[in-house]
Amino acid sequence: MKINISIDGVLRNFLQKYEFHYVDYFFNTEVENENENFEYGINRPLHGITDFNFQSKEEQDNFTYIEFPLELFGHAGLTTPTSISDLHKLIYENIEHEITLIGLNEYGKSKPSTLFFLSKNGFLGNNIKFITTDNIKKEWRKCNVWVTDNEDILNKCPKNKKGIKFNTAYNNHFTYKNEINQINEIKNYV
Repeated sequence: MKINISIDGVLRNFLQKYEFHYVDYFFNTEVENENENFEYGINRPLHGITDFNFQSKEEQDNFTYIEFPLELFGHAGLTTPTSISDLHKLIYENIEHEITLIGLNEYGKSKPSTLFFLSKNGFLGNNIKFITTDNIKKEWRKCNVWVTDNEDILNKCPKNKKGIKFNTAYNNHFTYKNEINQINEIKNYV
């Protein structure tokens, strides 16, 4: 069986780190505001990076992928204290399954920063893949199960596949038929 596990939300608490650096940079430093009617802020409840106000897509991409990728992607904390050890246990107790970690919409310096995150946390698996939102349906054709906190990925789950929602503080605005709170609960679905 081929199992995909999203890095963000399942292993890495990306949004918590994103919020920290967004607040620190835009509220605690002098940032040139091109539009006097624009106000930096965070739309609550927080569900994703689209809830952070930027003057433009270019400004957001620069912040995310050029200025702060190591801080955001590399130094983010684990979603749960045992995320990596639970993942290792899953991998080594289920060698018959092919488990792949998926990084979604990572560009520029975020990819090496994600590899740093996995390395510093001692990831021992073999399969890591980066895809874009445009390739979610294509990726679903290659796996049987996908564990993610991402509503878009779960909404694109084909009927003959199994999506598993990993519950976080950021995705409690929707429910899904298969839900877990810890990585070690995946074994209940495979």
